[in-house]
Amino acid sequence: MKEKTDKMLTLVMLLLGVLCAVFAFFFAVNVETNPQSGLFDIVFWILVAMIAVSIVAALIFMFKSLAEKGKLLKFFIGLIAVVAVLFVLYLLSNGSDISAGMLDRYGATETTSKWIGAFCYLVYILVIGAACAILYTEIAKSFKKK
Repeated sequence: MKEKTDKMLTLVMLLLGVLCAVFAFFFAVNVETNPQSGLFDIVFWILVAMIAVSIVAALIFMFKSLAEKGKLLKFFIGLIAVVAVLFVLYLLSNGSDISAGMLDRYGATETTSKWIGAFCYLVYILVIGAACAILYTEIAKSFKKK
């Protein structure tokens, strides 16, 4: 029964993700062509609702999986590690990558630029880490079969 529920939740999350992507596409196309049309408001609020439902569903799925013994501690250790890495990356970001004119144009500050740089570096680290984990898993799997 649990496996069927997990498969069903996974399919629902996939469907919500696809619907969000479709509505985001329509929203982006509509903003470029005619931002004053009534479709703008409808698509925008449908997109907001779909994103909210996706976030709630993801949180429910996450807390459901964390209910198993020992997984909650691992989750919090991972969360603290990511926050610590983000803090270090914020300290390492210089915030002067963008010209002063660009910052004034968008109403941003040097601190905002530092946070953007820190999050960009964090994304790079997470993507590289995920790629390395995938490679390690596949290489280890190929050696185990032999």
